[in-house]
Amino acid sequence: SSSSWDAAAPAPLSSRASRARPRHLAIIMDGNARWAQERSLPVNAGHERGVDALRTVTRCAAAWEVDALTVYAFSHENWKRESGEVSYLMTLLQKTLVDEVDDLVKHGVRVSVMGDLGMVTKQLREAVRNAEEKTKKNKKLLLNVALSYGGRQDVLRATRALANECAAGLLDAEDITESMIAERLSTRHLPSECREPDLLIRTSGEQRLSNFMLWELAYTELLFSSTLWPDFGETNMRDALEQYAARKRRFGARNDGNEEGAEESDEHDTS
Repeated sequence: SSSSWDAAAPAPLSSRASRARPRHLAIIMDGNARWAQERSLPVNAGHERGVDALRTVTRCAAAWEVDALTVYAFSHENWKRESGEVSYLMTLLQKTLVDEVDDLVKHGVRVSVMGDLGMVTKQLREAVRNAEEKTKKNKKLLLNVALSYGGRQDVLRATRALANECAAGLLDAEDITESMIAERLSTRHLPSECREPDLLIRTSGEQRLSNFMLWELAYTELLFSSTLWPDFGETNMRDALEQYAARKRRFGARNDGNEEGAEESDEHDTS
């Protein structure tokens, strides 16, 4: 299958898309259940096919020299789903991390996981720790998995940490900066130059953020695809990066002049 690690490498991007590629790509992987329902299959079959789509997209991101890929695997709100589906997802995530880790090592993908892992099963926590440990020296692509993650909960945690420092007399409230908040968010383990995604893709036609990386997405380009996640493949990924390259990025007062994408956008920004 084209989603297997040994399949032919994805064809190169166009020169424009390659020059203006996102350093950090974030994806809300949506539509597994609908994909299954349309085929009269159990929801779990959609989740399994979703893993194949993630493998394909990870291979593309690595081949096209994206630095970081953050995927929304399980949200804080997903805990409200039916318990059978939740426990299946926990098992599937654990199995995926175990089964894929050798290929991830071989292909230079480093895994990191962010979110409230206190809520997941012990087996999944161990699989996460093992995957992070085994892949920690890899440099080609950082695959950052948001698991039991919520953007508001993350900001709340950071705020509480700062409040505690103020209460302990270590900090004055007036001295709190944006970067102090950023340093206490789950994304603090990402390289500082690519903590904020350049592009967010959400599949399945839904057009909302669903509590994902609310702080980090402040200047991110948003792209909504009607394709259901299990069907999202190399062609969809290529189209998304071509669309991104054609956009004019404006950072408000922020100027990332050293970023390839920013240079490229200046070139065709005639305003």
